[in-house]
Amino acid sequence: MFEELLEACKRLEEIKTPSWEISEDILKLIPDKTIVQALNEFLSNVIDKSDHVPMLLVAYATLIKIGKNSKKQDGKDGNDEDDLNDMLHGIADHLSSIILPICSGASLDEDTTDYTQLRRKGEVGLLAIEQLINTPLKAPLQLRPSVLLRLTAFTDVADPWATAESSALARKLLEAQLQILDESQTKSLIVEEILTTFLRPLFSKSRSTAVTASGRKAEFVEQSRYDTVDRETPETKPWKYTHRYAITVFSWAVEHSDSTLLQTHWPSFTPALLTLLDEPSHAGLKVRGLQIFRSFWSRCPPNLMHTTGLASVFEDAVFPAVLLLPTLTPEDESIEILNAAYPALIEMSGLKYPNPGSDPGPGLSTNGKQQITETQRRLLDKIIREGVMVGYHHAKEHVRLVGLFCDVLVCIINGMGILAVKHLKDFIPMVSEIMTDPFGTKHPPTLASATQLLQTILRNCWPRIPHYCNEVVKILMLCWLNIEDEDSFSSTSPIANDLKVELTKTADILSAVMKASKVDFHERVGVLIEKEPQLSKLFRDINPE
Repeated sequence: MFEELLEACKRLEEIKTPSWEISEDILKLIPDKTIVQALNEFLSNVIDKSDHVPMLLVAYATLIKIGKNSKKQDGKDGNDEDDLNDMLHGIADHLSSIILPICSGASLDEDTTDYTQLRRKGEVGLLAIEQLINTPLKAPLQLRPSVLLRLTAFTDVADPWATAESSALARKLLEAQLQILDESQTKSLIVEEILTTFLRPLFSKSRSTAVTASGRKAEFVEQSRYDTVDRETPETKPWKYTHRYAITVFSWAVEHSDSTLLQTHWPSFTPALLTLLDEPSHAGLKVRGLQIFRSFWSRCPPNLMHTTGLASVFEDAVFPAVLLLPTLTPEDESIEILNAAYPALIEMSGLKYPNPGSDPGPGLSTNGKQQITETQRRLLDKIIREGVMVGYHHAKEHVRLVGLFCDVLVCIINGMGILAVKHLKDFIPMVSEIMTDPFGTKHPPTLASATQLLQTILRNCWPRIPHYCNEVVKILMLCWLNIEDEDSFSSTSPIANDLKVELTKTADILSAVMKASKVDFHERVGVLIEKEPQLSKLFRDINPE
């Protein structure tokens, strides 16, 4: 019945058109009395993978024709309501199975997957499923959980098998289906269909020994029955190789879980989470795991992970990522990983990591209501001492990493407030080294980040700043003069002007701190201005009482 239509769709597919518009000429090849059963049987016989896109086009065109002839088809297809429902579900099952993005290759470095083909299959297949759901033969079709699971594979536009169109359509279809499902059905989709039936077998052979098979903290490290096999194979890590879409499915499940679901079913999430966090050999997967973990942590009920004993397990899994530094880790990969790892650790400590450009807000210890606990303080101290400071001293020649460390410290110090004062002996030398570097002006973003860090230190640790006043004055003075002497900055350079504005603001904060401490700031900087008059624009608020 579909031979002539299939040939026409093959010619359409060969054109490689970015649009999947079905012309009237193609629709005319479909008999007016085409029945759902015929399409279901046609899709059930799909064998040749090279013809998947044309076959999906056949389904899409047929469903369009069925929709246009709905009055003729409705009640005249020789099938009762139950049979029609089963066949529609069969078509949805076949379509979703065909578009499933199965990858190939023995390793990620030797990936032989034809992603162009997967992207085209995904686009036309999802269009066909959308047409199927909205066919006028019956009320909007409620897809089975297995089909919904396959749709989630296309929800992340960053995946190589997804496009902006297929990702948007997959999310649209899923959101519409979730509105049909009740709370228990949504819970069953996530817990039973996705986490238990689909993901658990895929991650079982590479599960972290820090948790038991049931997802709870392991009191004693047990030897896995897979310890004797090669852990870097498609057989032991199918989620990393052939079934890479499993990570996207897991991410979607976490994104659509609420605190009520996690309160009861958290053990179903932990094995996959820890397996992704422990991934040692691929930066992209580690970043993806960290992003999913942040989403999971933000949705967990307060103190749930501490109560279950898993907070320390996750801390041990995340923390090594902040030490993936050059030269063993390429700088670009290191920045990508650290930009995901530090926010995860900071949020584990109870602070909110601000979005770029947003106001970090007051620290937990300064709002009068919520105080930092001892557990939070210990983690923040560890992040500073064993993370940021170690990273800075190890990779200080990488200016982009230095800027990242400054941004991380701004967030932590704003959160700790006065409790950060104990780290001044490390902060001030670090800021001094960055801002007084004669070559620091070659990378203004890092210089700006260091200036923001110094302002944050002055605002939060002001009771101890008088002790470091001379050092801070020296930092501001040398940085200002370096900017003035930078040949690449013109007299009207907006970059130089922005840096000077921030330095002047920092000097004003320092002046206010010294005034509050009843220290004569004019006495300290007046002699500098006499020798270098251009510093008067920097230290503008020094008029003696």
